[in-house]
Amino acid sequence: MKKVLCIVAAGLLLCFFTTSCNKKCQCKTYVNGALTTTGDPFEVESGKKCADYNSSASLLGVTTEVKCKATM
Repeated sequence: MKKVLCIVAAGLLLCFFTTSCNKKCQCKTYVNGALTTTGDPFEVESGKKCADYNSSASLLGVTTEVKCKATM
């Protein structure tokens, strides 16, 4: 009986730790490789990863990149 209770308790703790953490991302904007701005951390939408917010665009020789990484 004690083993069953320990296993159930461990399972509940695992569920708590995996669902209680809100994943946040912080994005940085680069223009021609130079860091220009760092955004405030924000919560990720359901089903998305921080990498989904990365983007890159080039126009008239100017390259703009947004790179996002997970934060705690």
